Amino acid sequence: MIYDKLEKLQDYLPEDLREPVEAFLAKVKDLPPGRYEVAGEKAYAKVHEYATSEPEDCKVEAHDKYIDIQATLTGAEGITVYEREKLQIRAPYNPDKDAVYFEPDTKAQRAHTDNLPGWFTWLEPQEAHRPQENVAGFGKVRKFVIKVRVSCDVSRSEAER
Repeated sequence: MIYDKLEKLQDYLPEDLREPVEAFLAKVKDLPPGRYEVAGEKAYAKVHEYATSEPEDCKVEAHDKYIDIQATLTGAEGITVYEREKLQIRAPYNPDKDAVYFEPDTKAQRAHTDNLPGWFTWLEPQEAHRPQENVAGFGKVRKFVIKVRVSCDVSRSEAER
């Protein structure tokens, strides 16, 4: 997990994605919820708006094909991050959604961040994450997720395949 200021996102991106991501960031504030192309097969984005929930009501997920770069436009949400190989599977990997869902484990080692406007959280495929968590003083979030295609093969158990 990387948590940093949105103005520094370009420092983490591959060179061929810097310009298209910059173009997306320049217009994202005015975009309605939906899916947006960023760089062909290499990256796309989704804009979301929703009410946040208590952590126990939020799903823990991970992805194999894409890195998630989650950033808040308005409001706030908490994101808890787990090592995915230490969690029990709730729903097996769905290649159409590029998602596998896990049972949360309160005893598992984890990290947590509050995604606030102007900041982003970078989540790799080996990091299961639980977004949409309530943050004190906020009930809703407007955010975007940039999905960056990865070429690495994430180790998955047979049960996830």
